[in-house]
Amino acid sequence: MFQSIKEVSLIMLVIAAGGGFKQVLIDSGVGLYIKSLAQDFSLSPLILAWSVAALLKVSLGSATVAGLTAAGIVLPFLSQPGVHPELMVLAVGAGSLMFSHVNDTGFWMFKEYFNLTLKQTFQSWTMMETIVSIAGLIGVLFLDQII
Repeated sequence: MFQSIKEVSLIMLVIAAGGGFKQVLIDSGVGLYIKSLAQDFSLSPLILAWSVAALLKVSLGSATVAGLTAAGIVLPFLSQPGVHPELMVLAVGAGSLMFSHVNDTGFWMFKEYFNLTLKQTFQSWTMMETIVSIAGLIGVLFLDQII
């Protein structure tokens, strides 16, 4: 029984920390600040949402924390006309998969399950996650054109 609690507790702590970090960023006004900065650029909110999630994923390592945090940061963009919440969710989700590396639990699980070296894991898992992330962004931008 204690072994199962031990296994689940780490996952729950990561999710809780991500949710807490997201709320700190929302309460501090980071999302509104990024929105005010982005008004000077003609950048699609979908690309911005993907970029924020991707940067968080690369720096933090956790897709869950990156997705939760990015969602809180880009929340103010949903008030813009023509922004579809469903596509924003997909953009954040795609960005949160970008460049899985040694800070990511999935990276280590894949490495250990398949008995790979670090180099092999970077060449397979990291490359695959990066391709999925970029393909996801392309798919979201395509959907944005036809909706």
